[in-house]
Amino acid sequence: MKPVAYELMEQWSRDHWWYRARREILVDVFERFVDKGSLVLDFGAGNGETGRALARNDYRVLAADPEESALKLCHAKGLETLNLGRERPASETFDAILAADVLEHVEDDLELLRELCGCLRPSGRLVLTVPAYEFLWSGEDYVSGHLRRYTRTRLQRRVAESGARVLWSSYFNTWLLPGITLAILAARLFQPRRMYVSNVAPAPDFANAWLYRLFRSEARWLRRSTLPMGASILLVAER
Repeated sequence: MKPVAYELMEQWSRDHWWYRARREILVDVFERFVDKGSLVLDFGAGNGETGRALARNDYRVLAADPEESALKLCHAKGLETLNLGRERPASETFDAILAADVLEHVEDDLELLRELCGCLRPSGRLVLTVPAYEFLWSGEDYVSGHLRRYTRTRLQRRVAESGARVLWSSYFNTWLLPGITLAILAARLFQPRRMYVSNVAPAPDFANAWLYRLFRSEARWLRRSTLPMGASILLVAER
């Protein structure tokens, strides 16, 4: 990611509606599919907020990232760290791996998926999130260094090709998809320079709280079913 992306992540991730709701949905998915006390590799840990949330829910977390600035933030949050710029995670070591919005950053996503599966113990769980739909390409994709966005079918196929078995998958960030789509298309048509700057920005407190509650409410739906469309995709697979 570009340095500004890490700065924005650290500035907004604790309270911004998107980061906060997404983090809580991920913890909810972990509690459904991964036993408490499991050793979790947070691959591409960013500023460590999601790893810290998992640690607070009784998971043992190793935060891995190639950027030294990100690892410093993770360490400051009490997480053990692994510098991916110097070493790779050990084979058959982890009970679960989280790769939240990671695959879209790498040229060969299949190679990375195979590497991650190899780091799991037998029957270990792989939890993935990726951005959905190429037509939603925006300034956030540019700033974050994305190479692609996915459909649910494409992600499932790549995971299956890696040798893992898909247990569950769904789109999410669904309730807000119409508004997100309109905002991106309007920027593309009327403010093309916005396609090269981050979409993340503070909202008034009342709007931030409302957006958080709306996005967070999807967790209840995801516990019993899946969502047919959304701005992101969540997938759980087993080695």
